[in-house]
Amino acid sequence: MNHDYENRVHEIGNHDGSDSFVRTDSQSDHWIHSKHESAVGIDAPRKPRVLIADGNATVRKLIRWALRDDEYEIVEASNGPDAYVLATESPEPIAILLDANLGGGMTGHDVCRSLKDDLQFCKIPVIMLVTIGSHEEISDAVEAGADEVLSKPIHRDELNIRIRSATRSQRESPASIDIESVTLTLAHLIAIKDGYSSGHAEQVANYAVAFGKTLGMDHENLRLLRFGAMLHNIGKVSIPDAILEKTTALTPRERAIIHQHPRVGSDICVSLKQLEPVLPIIRHHKEHFDGTGFPDGLRGDQIPLKAQIVGIADVFSALTNDRSFRRAKTKLEAIEILKHRVIQGMHDPKLVEQFCQMILADSLPAADTPNREANLETSFAPIVSSSLQHST
Repeated sequence: MNHDYENRVHEIGNHDGSDSFVRTDSQSDHWIHSKHESAVGIDAPRKPRVLIADGNATVRKLIRWALRDDEYEIVEASNGPDAYVLATESPEPIAILLDANLGGGMTGHDVCRSLKDDLQFCKIPVIMLVTIGSHEEISDAVEAGADEVLSKPIHRDELNIRIRSATRSQRESPASIDIESVTLTLAHLIAIKDGYSSGHAEQVANYAVAFGKTLGMDHENLRLLRFGAMLHNIGKVSIPDAILEKTTALTPRERAIIHQHPRVGSDICVSLKQLEPVLPIIRHHKEHFDGTGFPDGLRGDQIPLKAQIVGIADVFSALTNDRSFRRAKTKLEAIEILKHRVIQGMHDPKLVEQFCQMILADSLPAADTPNREANLETSFAPIVSSSLQHST
């Protein structure tokens, strides 16, 4: 290797396509390509994969060189959709270098959000590449979920340091299991015990995260909201199948057993340090705004916000799906029931109003929404007792 040449290349090009690196001779391009090709030979053992996504081919080439790609399998994308496809292919990359201004209808921020919102891919470290490193650029990258932010031109040594820093958690001992892995494992346990709870938990998580975004939650809180929602029914593993599958009204004793599942779920997860941030969601998603809920009788703002969000999403999901003891309600019927529960003191009126507005905006044609909302404000359909007979 020509070490003099290596030492003279210090910086990687700017997003505008200008070259702020030193090109010493015409051999440089050939050297980069041949190095990359030899690094992924057929007989070579699998190397850690790194994805480079930038619309500027020269920038991609120099990042590839700066990463010393004899250590990595390098894959490249020139636009957002291709970057997302490569990020989600097997084997997953150990790190993604993602230009914030990718084209193709999907920016780097869009790709990052999509990955971080997916339980399967959210743990892949994303290093966002920005143009000048302004406060606004950094803030946008962090809001999108980026793990690191680098401004162009990028120094080679800094790039390698950031790669090592971003991937450190993946090199730690197996005892250092992350929250995503624990959540997926326990969610699978729920699926084995109760098939309904599995699909229900995923839907509750989707509703909860969508609502969290509506409320302006940041990426980290949205992650915790998703994990807590996925595990909110974990305590049901302790409930006998005969009760979970019952098609008639629950007896007082059976209802008391059902009411224990938030506490049992919290007790199951309390010894897992990774799940500590989501314990309040698991334990308190059945609390009522007026203090009549369970297990601790919390009221008002004593109930953690994320637990309230999951509680509302939990009820809405349960109402809009078929159960063993009743048919699914329409979304409008479920909204009516949610608002009736507000009158009964079960939920924060403002949160339910905002949640219902989100559902209506997503479900109804724009021209229909005002009239439907007005009708819902002034009238409620009769509440069928069986709709709330079984706790979700």
